[in-house]
Amino acid sequence: MPFATPGACPGSRTPRMLLALIRHGIAEDAGPATGYRDDQRRLTPDGANRIRASAAGIALLGIRPTAVLTSPLIRCVQTAQIVADRVGVDVRPHDLLRPGARGDRLLEVLAEYPEAVCVLVCGHQPDLSYITQTLTGGMVDYRRGTLGLIDLSTLQPNHGTLVGLYPAKVLRRMATSP
Repeated sequence: MPFATPGACPGSRTPRMLLALIRHGIAEDAGPATGYRDDQRRLTPDGANRIRASAAGIALLGIRPTAVLTSPLIRCVQTAQIVADRVGVDVRPHDLLRPGARGDRLLEVLAEYPEAVCVLVCGHQPDLSYITQTLTGGMVDYRRGTLGLIDLSTLQPNHGTLVGLYPAKVLRRMATSP
């Protein structure tokens, strides 16, 4: 059964947004191939394949983002592009989503999309855990490829509700289930 994106709450004038947070897939180690630079790490072939399978699971959930925002680091851009290709949306790298991203800053970015019903954000750990904590008050561990869904009633800290948490393995199994 597809996940119903919130849109407007019935009987309310309060707009709602579904925020989908995903951690990038498995990336190569920082080594000679990357000049020992973290920002140059790419998804491994296995990491890209796993994200493709996860993207199929995301599509089966009915997640249809209006925008896909990502950290500008290569592994996040690659992850976001795989998911965006599956759901038919363009990827928008955003410097505020680099490692060290914060929930209050993400809320400022989300405010740039007032008509969006759903926004998908690809980022890093521990940032996604801290963002979830800022928005919902609860802490979640985002392993590589994990998808968290937060229903935002307003774009303010502690006004979100975690409504779904899908480890990458679950998303991949959804895509291969008969």
